[in-house]
Amino acid sequence: MNSKQRLMTALNFGQPDIIPVAPHWWGDYKYEIADKNFWTDCWTDGLSIVPIYAAFYERFRPDWFHLSGGYLRQRRGYPARDYHTERKGERLFLVAPDGHRDEVLADETLASGKATPLPDIDLTSHRAIDDYLLEHEKITAEEIVAAGYTDHAAEIVRRYGDDVFIAVNVGTPGMLVYAGERGYVKSMLSLYDYPKGVKYLIQRRYELALEQVRAFSQVGVHGWIISEDRAGADTVSPEMYKQFLYEADCVFFAEVKKLGMIPIVYFCGDVMPLLSYIRESGVLGLMVEESRKTFHLDVVEIARKLQGKVCLFGNVNTTDLIFRGTPEEIELAVKLQISASKVGPFVMANGSPLVPGTPPENVEALITATHKWGQYPL
Repeated sequence: MNSKQRLMTALNFGQPDIIPVAPHWWGDYKYEIADKNFWTDCWTDGLSIVPIYAAFYERFRPDWFHLSGGYLRQRRGYPARDYHTERKGERLFLVAPDGHRDEVLADETLASGKATPLPDIDLTSHRAIDDYLLEHEKITAEEIVAAGYTDHAAEIVRRYGDDVFIAVNVGTPGMLVYAGERGYVKSMLSLYDYPKGVKYLIQRRYELALEQVRAFSQVGVHGWIISEDRAGADTVSPEMYKQFLYEADCVFFAEVKKLGMIPIVYFCGDVMPLLSYIRESGVLGLMVEESRKTFHLDVVEIARKLQGKVCLFGNVNTTDLIFRGTPEEIELAVKLQISASKVGPFVMANGSPLVPGTPPENVEALITATHKWGQYPL
């Protein structure tokens, strides 16, 4: 089997020749491997990031590409590739061909995006919500492709798509109604103050998110990952997840399948009380993060509770082990996690994005140890 066949087999609950290994490499680390600087090199067009993804893949040869949602082809009427960055002391600016400067902020956004905050959403009526979305958030698949967001994925599919599984990882509409510094608190309060409005807004935002899926399906992407980062049982109750998100998730995953892609969810937080919902949601892959202060995520236990209905990705600790550990310690963790494959479909992975400064030999250890110990029969 090649990498694509191996991962597709696992995600469809079959038995591949060897346990697939799909490191969580969404994030900044790939720039480091390509001898680039994320802060200064992430602002050009989609095609310019292709060599950065390719450098990571060629260095480590994992079984998938873990892509972001892409970049604009043009900014302010100029090709993105014609922009450059400049430093003034501790401040970093993105500079347009006409000299216009836009400060790069510490949260990896541009100052221009903070200048005109969106108005609050009126959650008291469906009509008001529809009007807000039409004015501020509606974007079609055709517009997404035309803007250049799929450029990187299209080129990677062209180069590698016959042999390697290509997945795009984006955020999720989720439970956060509001953005900004106070958005989290306001969003949580709105669950109690306007439950009907919030539920309708979530359903509509999931419908709009399918436009992204349609855009990337046109260029041949194989898997679609949403990051459910505010719905773990350490954040909201399982009952609230069921009330606000479960139905939207089920519909969304079904539509992703209809578009020819494999739906995967990266669930942050305590997933244990939610496994019965996830198991029946129609999602085909579940990524989980590492155990944290308030919860413990054991992959064998999770795989058992998924009952073979969802393919589980591993959660080898990214910071404590892959960042700070040794290849020998990583190999031991891989051997322990491989036992989950005896319970249900399993893909070896780490629990959160690889962090800058991670020794490359530790990433190699995750992959080589899986190849060594993950051959069937185990």
